[in-house]
Amino acid sequence: MTEKITCQLEQIDYDELLGFMRQQAEDAFPSLKDEEHLLAFSTKLHAYAEFCVCRDNDKLVGMIAFYANGEGADFAYIPHVYVSPAYRKKGLFSKMLKIIERYVKEKSFSEIKLEVRNDNKNAQSAYLKNGFSYDELASSESVYMVKRL
Repeated sequence: MTEKITCQLEQIDYDELLGFMRQQAEDAFPSLKDEEHLLAFSTKLHAYAEFCVCRDNDKLVGMIAFYANGEGADFAYIPHVYVSPAYRKKGLFSKMLKIIERYVKEKSFSEIKLEVRNDNKNAQSAYLKNGFSYDELASSESVYMVKRL
């Protein structure tokens, strides 16, 4: 890994997004191992989400997909976060989140919400360290977390 990592808002090319999503198939919830689900989710993200990405030179190594475009909504929603394993615990999530926070504040959103698996304690810890708090149960397998801006 080089120290030339940049993080910014960026629209991702569909093929690059799909390739990055395939790299995460084992870690994702719900599973992206099912090709039909992977294609449907990637297509939806590409069509409707905005992205904050981190690149090591040109290589995509981290991404937060988020929706900050719901008419009448007062919160932004993060449906997907992923940082490649070799780049974890290096502050990339925090960098991307700060960029997103500035952006959604400018669009007058008052909160950022996300859903995380109950058993994903590493992600929950990262979210808590970055100002998220537990909100409500989403299902028997996951919980919503919220960050008030």
